[in-house]
Amino acid sequence: MRRWVVTGPAGAGKSVFCGFLARAGAAVLDGDSLGHQVLEMPEISAVLAREFGSRVIREGSVDRGVLGGLVFGDPISLERLNSITHRPLSELAAAGMEDLEKAGLHRLAVLEAAVYFLLPPVPGVELVITVTASEAVRRKRLMEWSGLDDEAARSRILAQRPLAKGWASADVVVRNEGSLASLEDGAAALLARLED
Repeated sequence: MRRWVVTGPAGAGKSVFCGFLARAGAAVLDGDSLGHQVLEMPEISAVLAREFGSRVIREGSVDRGVLGGLVFGDPISLERLNSITHRPLSELAAAGMEDLEKAGLHRLAVLEAAVYFLLPPVPGVELVITVTASEAVRRKRLMEWSGLDDEAARSRILAQRPLAKGWASADVVVRNEGSLASLEDGAAALLARLED
């Protein structure tokens, strides 16, 4: 089984790109879902409550909205959060890849993870793809897709800027400024590598 990563900034279209790969038969591991699983771990929520205060816990679970409001726009707090969550996130991704390999149902598994370049290495990854777009395009998409206001969208984009160097170093960089058909063509071109 081949193992790829799709990464890139919020609003760039990673999920849409991964959807094209999934329609072609790839198994996709959603880094956001894995991140939710990390936050549901009792040992992680306990550490977060100690680090950021009891306000980040609501009805026994981490309140992602409150936590996000504390860390986005505050690089020190974001780094503290990352130091707590990134190792277990990487471990879940590696375990998910192994489970897919054992099941033997897919020729390709794809991890979609914006923060991939901040994670401890995920074993066996052979191709890293960055899907990106200009900040203006991404800000507009975040407001349309996620319902964020302009200030929140800008804050999210600024918080991710330290990842830009990693994204630029990917094996393949796909710019998603145009149509869905163009993005789908980019996915098809990469899938053709599986036939090589």
